[in-house]
Amino acid sequence: MILAGLVFVFTYVNGFHDGCNVVATLIASRAMRPKMALAWAAVVELLSPFLILVLGASVSDTIQNLVGETYYTGDGAEETALAFITGGILAAILWNLITWKFGIPASSSHSLIGGVVGAGLAAFGTGAIAWHYFWGRVVLMIFLTPAVSFCLGFCILKLLLRLTRCAGVGVNKFFTYAQWVNMTFLAFNHSFNDSQKSIGILLILLGIYGGQTREIPLWAISCAAVCLACGIAFGGFKIIKTVGTGIYKVQPIHSFASQLTAGSVILGASLLGAPVSASQIVSSSIMGVGAAERYKAVHWIVARRILLSWFITIPVAGTLGALLFVLLSQVF
Repeated sequence: MILAGLVFVFTYVNGFHDGCNVVATLIASRAMRPKMALAWAAVVELLSPFLILVLGASVSDTIQNLVGETYYTGDGAEETALAFITGGILAAILWNLITWKFGIPASSSHSLIGGVVGAGLAAFGTGAIAWHYFWGRVVLMIFLTPAVSFCLGFCILKLLLRLTRCAGVGVNKFFTYAQWVNMTFLAFNHSFNDSQKSIGILLILLGIYGGQTREIPLWAISCAAVCLACGIAFGGFKIIKTVGTGIYKVQPIHSFASQLTAGSVILGASLLGAPVSASQIVSSSIMGVGAAERYKAVHWIVARRILLSWFITIPVAGTLGALLFVLLSQVF
């Protein structure tokens, strides 16, 4: 129960840390008041995970299979397995809190993956890691999804500017309200992807204790949904400020383009079973949108700081996970 509670603490921090990216441009463009935006996003993120019952959970399969099941379910492996999974979760929570403190939109997903893989390496060695999942569905996506988001955001805004070049001032009102629909689309896809990461860790816990790991229990989906919703309801305003105003001065049309881009990329990744970063995708879509209108107006210094966090998150969280495993193995 204590370890399941830790998973839900991570899920709450994930909603607090990553979920705010969902509403950042909506708030920055003044299309909705912050409290109302966070409340609406929380409702959407509460409902989205239950779509797993219809579409399946390929993302949670990826998380669950990062470390070979035989390594943490074998005879006499329980103490090592408990230290491994606890170290991985604590590393992810710790790195999330550090980056939140400094307003850096780092990836909660990559924090979790780094923590689990680092602790897994320390606990079981290199043979325990499913490297084809790690390189194909994690590392590749670190480079691919931001590039796709940047290019797609760039193209969508160019198209919108061309379509609206003769439009009157009323077009701003259209994009202001259209953002509500786009934010719903983005929040729905964010929660569908991120809830599965916590569920994947819960399935590892069930495996350690000899439980059923092939079917996702309804209580796991429900708890992940509630924790994500509670997390986003309280919002990480430092990160909202960085994403919403730190990269580019966002207007309704830019926010619309960014939300449509980010929601589409996250949806595509979820269908492929890739545990992607909403922080990466939203931030890079804003960079693409900004570059499409005024390249020099993009705050590239802030963008470079965000880019750095993308590259260091997995190594840092992995190192923390390995160190915490060593400490916790003495306790367990």
